[in-house]
Amino acid sequence: MSDQATLLEFGFSAVRIEKALKATNNSGLQPALDWLDAHANDASIDDPVVYEEPTTEETAATTEHAQSIKCNECDKLFSSADLAQVHATKTGHQDFAESTEAIKPLTEEEKKQKLDEIQRRIAEKRQKREEAEKEEQRQNELLRRKAGQDMTEQKEKLKDQMLLREIEKQKREKEDDKRAKQKIKDQIEQDKRDRAVRVAKEKAERDGTSAPTAAAEEPGAPSMLVSGLPKVTSDSNQARLQIRPMLQSSKGGPAPPVTHIFAADQTLKDVIEFVKKEMPHVGSHFKLSMSFPRKDFEHHHESMTLKDLGLVPNAALILTT
Repeated sequence: MSDQATLLEFGFSAVRIEKALKATNNSGLQPALDWLDAHANDASIDDPVVYEEPTTEETAATTEHAQSIKCNECDKLFSSADLAQVHATKTGHQDFAESTEAIKPLTEEEKKQKLDEIQRRIAEKRQKREEAEKEEQRQNELLRRKAGQDMTEQKEKLKDQMLLREIEKQKREKEDDKRAKQKIKDQIEQDKRDRAVRVAKEKAERDGTSAPTAAAEEPGAPSMLVSGLPKVTSDSNQARLQIRPMLQSSKGGPAPPVTHIFAADQTLKDVIEFVKKEMPHVGSHFKLSMSFPRKDFEHHHESMTLKDLGLVPNAALILTT
């Protein structure tokens, strides 16, 4: 069996075999196997073979060419300079010389051993390549899981932030509801006090006595005596009006009420002008009303006197914007 046929039986491609035999000058199976093993990872190992026509001088030189290259340090023969270079790289040997000694062909047993060695090396390289690919896949999977974990943590963090914002929103709404309810409660209590004053006033009018005024005062507000305002009796031609704005003061608490005495024949328009002058912070657009009995004053009431509107001798007006 020829060297080419043997190499084909070993599983090498025709292109590689042709290159190996050409590179080793057809020196035999062993040099060809050595060349194939040394150049197995060359990028151009499977490129087609390119032949050049040799000149007469090259043909003569080839005839006289040495049969091998010998390592003088270990007496090993090589069929080409490439194989000698590989040997030098592996062993560190540096003493090489051309030799006319031909490389002996391999015996069948040596061929089998060589084939087993090549197959073992191929299997080892394949195993190392597969292990490297598995390691690369493992690293890629770790990176993928890490990215997924980071994304999950980011989503959880965003979810927690949204939950905290929602809790804060509900807390603010609850506080606003609480303040609104307290405001309503305060208004109800004030309406009760105003109603008690009105009932007491009506009873005093029926009995012909003076009506009490202390209950109608806003808690914390100065009394009529402290403020210096004269006491208004039931038969007076004056109207003592307490104007209570349903607004927040600049300090954050409820705005204090304003009490003033008007003539009974003054109109509601005069009261409105008084509010605009003395309470400029409420603006020019507001409404006046009574809580008990419930009555909202409209535009057509502005020309009516305070006496006709039932605001004599005293009354509490609510100012809203």
